[in-house]
Amino acid sequence: MGSDVSVVKRTQRYLHTHLQETPVQYAAYATVGGIGSVIKLMFAGLLFLILVKFNFGRKLLVKYPEFFSGGYFTKDGPTEKQMKGSSFEMTFLGEGYSVGQDPHEGKPNVKICTQVKGPEAGYVATPIAMVQAAVVLLKDKSSLPKQGGVYSPGAAFSKTKLIDRLNDHGIEFSVISQPEV
Repeated sequence: MGSDVSVVKRTQRYLHTHLQETPVQYAAYATVGGIGSVIKLMFAGLLFLILVKFNFGRKLLVKYPEFFSGGYFTKDGPTEKQMKGSSFEMTFLGEGYSVGQDPHEGKPNVKICTQVKGPEAGYVATPIAMVQAAVVLLKDKSSLPKQGGVYSPGAAFSKTKLIDRLNDHGIEFSVISQPEV
């Protein structure tokens, strides 16, 4: 989904190269609630694609966002009530090998499920994450990469207390099921 794959790959390369951590394979998936939802999504996507191709269509989309989004977007943005009633939740499923098992010999034998959830993603959770990341940059310098350069967030914050700070401020990271062999 979007830039996620390239950011994860860049992070994994850094962690493997500089911290000798075993890299992971990553793929992003989204679920859609049944064939009816798939058809609606395809129709909306096709309509959007046609409209953005032409200047007149782009003007319509900008002028009437509420109509073309089925009420999900307005020129005024979300209300306080909408933001309080919104949240996000992401579930991560992982498979791997137990310590000492050679990945070339057999299938993965360990599974884990983790979750991240929090308040409304755009106007509430994003500022929380940005402020906490900035605090970590100021207060946790010894845990950041030693050399300058451009780092992915995972590489830059991998050894910091950012997740603890986010947990303390309403963005919860949790392990749903522990690895089992």
